[in-house]
Amino acid sequence: MNMIPGTGEFTREDGNEELWYQVFQLGHPVLTGKQRRYSLLPGRGRCKMCRAPLTGLGGWIARRTGLAPSSRNPFYCNACDGFLKAFPGGAEVDLSMLFCDLRNSVTLSSSMAPKQFKELITLMRETIVPVLWRSEGFVLQFQGDAVIAVWPPGFSGPDYASKAVEGGTRLPEVLSRTRFAGQEIPVGMALHTGRAYLCTVASVNGDMQEVSAFGFDVNVAARLAAAANAGEVLISERALEAAGQSVEPAELRSYDLKGIGDRVRAAPLRQA
Repeated sequence: MNMIPGTGEFTREDGNEELWYQVFQLGHPVLTGKQRRYSLLPGRGRCKMCRAPLTGLGGWIARRTGLAPSSRNPFYCNACDGFLKAFPGGAEVDLSMLFCDLRNSVTLSSSMAPKQFKELITLMRETIVPVLWRSEGFVLQFQGDAVIAVWPPGFSGPDYASKAVEGGTRLPEVLSRTRFAGQEIPVGMALHTGRAYLCTVASVNGDMQEVSAFGFDVNVAARLAAAANAGEVLISERALEAAGQSVEPAELRSYDLKGIGDRVRAAPLRQA
């Protein structure tokens, strides 16, 4: 296991590479079958992996079959959390990724009470996550004032890059209709496509498992999101190519991103 830099709380887990390659690169028939069935049930709060509803009427129906929010990790159902615990590990896969980052967070946090700032972050997450789910994205984690999602082909289908663009295209309009204390929530976003090591990560005491992504392309996406204006989604040239889309050459800009050797070409993503 390797400690995740900057957290001090979680360690990366390796192993079961063939299984996780099938889940995230090729598609596991059991998981994809569950996702199709559970998507027919109503419910806002869902398991991050199988998408079983955990709240509302859909959650009530799921509980009749023995599914419930995990006692260790409420973002997963008890079945998927048990799977993460039983089969820790990961694999290197192709994927598209989206970073959503709250702008001016320090200034905003200084202008309101800590509880109010927490409510702002919660509203931002509750606004963004359903859009990502509807485009078949896998919400990796909440990192402070950021939301991170990925679209691996085994989870999102062979048109994963196009689905990532679909989700990114919808976000600015949805966020523009959301108000906190009478103001829009200022979020900068970026889409990138590349390769990453997707794997389970565990708390040091082993009480909780999550899924996270590691690699150079993950850093590119994060740095590109930092360059986006509030309400803007920057899409890298590689993400455009993977989704079979193009823009006018004049729309592409070259970004010098901190810690990234080569400049990254990207364009503002056109809204729906």
